[in-house]
Amino acid sequence: MVASYFKLTLRFEIFIFFRAFEFLNFGVYFAIILGVAKSVFSFVVILVFIVFAYAHAFYILLHPTKKFDALNPVFDDDKNNPWNLATTYNPINNGAVVMNESLISLPNLNTNLYEYFGTALLAVYKLMTGIIKCEIFLFNETVIIIITISFIELLGDTSSLAVWEYYNNITLVFLWITFSFFMVIYLLNLFIGLLNIAIQDNNSRILFLLQKAEVLAEIELFYLFPCQRRWKSWFPDKIFYYAHVDKLKNKLSNIKIIYSIKIVNTSQIFRNIF
Repeated sequence: MVASYFKLTLRFEIFIFFRAFEFLNFGVYFAIILGVAKSVFSFVVILVFIVFAYAHAFYILLHPTKKFDALNPVFDDDKNNPWNLATTYNPINNGAVVMNESLISLPNLNTNLYEYFGTALLAVYKLMTGIIKCEIFLFNETVIIIITISFIELLGDTSSLAVWEYYNNITLVFLWITFSFFMVIYLLNLFIGLLNIAIQDNNSRILFLLQKAEVLAEIELFYLFPCQRRWKSWFPDKIFYYAHVDKLKNKLSNIKIIYSIKIVNTSQIFRNIF
C-alpha cells in the first residue's frame, strides 16, 4: 500500500518539473491549474464542510445500534442492522409466497455504508456524483458505444440508500432531497460557473512567467551550491533591459489608466535616461 502512494507521488513530482517549460504550453496549463485552484479554494472548503455535515446527519440516522458481525446472524428490531437490510428470497408454492422459508444474501460491510463515519463520507460523495451507463455492442464487426445519462442519475448514486424503504422514512427522504437540490443542483453548478470565471482570469502568459520565476528562485535556493551562486556569468550585479521608448510610454499610460496608478514626472524620467 505504501508503495502505491510512493509511486503516485513520484509520478506527480516528475510531472511538476514540466511547469517551467513553455513547450506545448505545459507551463501555461500548470499556471492555469494552480491559479484556478487558488481562486476556488475557499469555495471548495465550503463544499467539504457541507459534505461533512450531511455525512454526519446520515450517519446518526442510519448507523446500527450494535456492531455488525458477519459470522453471527442477528435479526432484531433495528432497521439499520445489515442482517435486516440484506436481500431475502422466498419460494412460491401454488401461486402463493411461502413466508416461513427464505434464502438470505449474506450481508457485508458495504450493505450499510453508514455504519462507520468514514464509509458514510464515501456514501455521501457517491450521492454527489452521477452515474453514466456505457454499453458496448458489436454490429457487423463495428464497435458501437452507447452512453446513456438520465436526469435522475445525474442527481447522484443512490445505491447506498436503496436498502431502506422511503415510504416510512420521512427523515431519510428529507435529507436526500435537500442534499440533492442544495448540493448537487445548486452548489455544484455554481462551482462550475466559478471555475469558468477563474479559468478566464488565469489564462495569461504573465502567470506562466511568474511561475517560471518562482521555479528559478527555487532552483537558486535549493539546488545550487554556494560557489555556483557566486558565478557572475549566472548572477551578474546589474541587468540591463532594452525597450522602445514609445512602447514604454504607451505601457505606462495604460497602467495609469487601467489600475489608476499615479505616475509622476514621466517625461522627467525619460529626460534623465536619455
